[in-house]
Amino acid sequence: MKTTLVLIACLAAAAGPGCTHNQLKRSTTFTQRSMSDLRFKHMLDNLALMVRNPAAVPNPVVISGGVVQVSDNGAGTGDITDIFPFGLFSAGRTVSEQWSLSPLQNAQKLALMRCVFQVLLNSDLQYEGTALEQLQEALGGEDLCEAIPRGWFHVGRKRDVPRAARYCGNYSDTYVWVMDDGLDDFSHFYLTMMRLYQLEFEKKTATVTRTYEGGPEEGALSQTVVQTVEELPLSNQPTPSKSVGEFPVTGQGLQFIPTAR
Repeated sequence: MKTTLVLIACLAAAAGPGCTHNQLKRSTTFTQRSMSDLRFKHMLDNLALMVRNPAAVPNPVVISGGVVQVSDNGAGTGDITDIFPFGLFSAGRTVSEQWSLSPLQNAQKLALMRCVFQVLLNSDLQYEGTALEQLQEALGGEDLCEAIPRGWFHVGRKRDVPRAARYCGNYSDTYVWVMDDGLDDFSHFYLTMMRLYQLEFEKKTATVTRTYEGGPEEGALSQTVVQTVEELPLSNQPTPSKSVGEFPVTGQGLQFIPTAR
């Protein structure tokens, strides 16, 4: 009987709310500390990719959210016979730590980040096309030597990475690492990349008015005037011929200004 009470006490202690709360605090702290490590390692992984092939396209992602969950559970069974009078007890804890990653899918931003890596590596590919001019414009005319500091990382094989390296990334057998003396410039470089990731491009739009012969319902109107807001440059869409299904219907995001003539 004493053994049964001891097991019940242990089970209650393991599943108690205070113990779960402490585990949740510890897991949240550990997860939070891993954020900077994940950010910097991912940036160095992309840098290693570009070192191996400056013509490649980086694949940046941003941590958009995190979840930490801790749950305790316990179970006990008894036996009405005297074969096993103490019953069976079990207890468990499930800890889940997750990060949500958002990949960059904007082609214009990818081109700018690709150019940043090429400038960092002093690759001749940075002078192809207009990417360099677009990069300077996106950074507000800031001097690229200040926005993209150089000389803060080292390149080699896995066996070349020193134990004192603060951060390290790799792509295949190409390794890139940062020592303590290069951490400030690395942080500056990372912030520049974040500026490009969060950059909002100004879209030039215009209100376009198109006139269609007839109307949504045959015979109801002689003409239908449709106004839409479109991005520049405008697409040269010809006026469709009058037939079933040619005219847009209400509720699809178009503004109708019917004019009866």
